[in-house]
Amino acid sequence: MSQILIALSVWLHALATVILIGHYLLLSLIYIPVLAKNNGTALSEISKRSRPWLYTSLLVFAITGTHIMIVDTNYLGFMNFGNAWGIIMVVKHILVFAMLALGFWFNAILRVGPMMSSNNSAELGIKRFRSYSNLMAISGVLILLLTALAQVK
Repeated sequence: MSQILIALSVWLHALATVILIGHYLLLSLIYIPVLAKNNGTALSEISKRSRPWLYTSLLVFAITGTHIMIVDTNYLGFMNFGNAWGIIMVVKHILVFAMLALGFWFNAILRVGPMMSSNNSAELGIKRFRSYSNLMAISGVLILLLTALAQVK
């Protein structure tokens, strides 16, 4: 049963990765460059409609990531960074928390989504949304790189 649970956790974790990091990569590379020129309202709507998916993926990350980490043979215990894997995990989780902070800053404080569809600050909102999306995509790609490095034994 534990092997099935590990496989399920890894699969769900990978699926959440595709949803979260793929969302920001596609935004940065395709959607924002096309839609920013003439439709901040569409970007605002994409941002609004993506939230349930992104929040769900974050919940899945927290649950499955904790499980995967605890069952990993490299895990030495809470706050024990006695091997390269532990150090990589610390750096990875610092980046994860940085992504969460970026999301809070741009969405809750700066409110870039509504700003993009406003009449008087749409240009600034799109500029901020582009910065936010790029930072999230770069952070996500770095997290994937650290995850790959952690797999090398």
